[in-house]
Amino acid sequence: MLPNIITSVRIVASPGLILLALADQPIWLIVLAVFLVFTEWLDGYLARRMHTTSELGARLDTVADAVFYSSMLVATVLFRPNLMLRESAWMSAAVGSYAINWIASWIKFRRLPSYHTWAAKGVWGIVGLGIISLLSGFNPWPFRIAMICVLLTNLEAICITLTLTESKVDVPFWWHIRNAQSPSKDTPFSPEKNET
Repeated sequence: MLPNIITSVRIVASPGLILLALADQPIWLIVLAVFLVFTEWLDGYLARRMHTTSELGARLDTVADAVFYSSMLVATVLFRPNLMLRESAWMSAAVGSYAINWIASWIKFRRLPSYHTWAAKGVWGIVGLGIISLLSGFNPWPFRIAMICVLLTNLEAICITLTLTESKVDVPFWWHIRNAQSPSKDTPFSPEKNET
């Protein structure tokens, strides 16, 4: 299925960010980062349009996100170590919230979260702009705002984990769970209707 192929491309290509940082290729590093951010939007869009959403796709997308963020973090530290040291508090807040989000889900459900909330989908573009702004030396504030957005998105995911009684994928937002878990309300939310 095409969306899963695109997600797999993101997994395979993300470590290329580290290689480009080591090769001191800032332009290609930014180009690849933008391309990978685009694939994050594209795979979900195609899955919805082609009606090929699946739990496998959602889980694969979670792995792709982790590989991308990890590779981007390492690449940025290698490429601009002094700059990243200066921005370490902002980055630590985002990375720390990501780790807590994963740990909470693993402890409760024995699997990583694949909620793909609306906030998480929207934050990809903000992170992309923040990374470009930071690596190009333009201004650190778009990156800092992106890290705050990542922190807030992960806090929502943690709340979702704490609220759910069973593992689910593709939860639009935290408040949606209250309707989904209420037996008296008819809702389209269902673990069988998933998205990459």
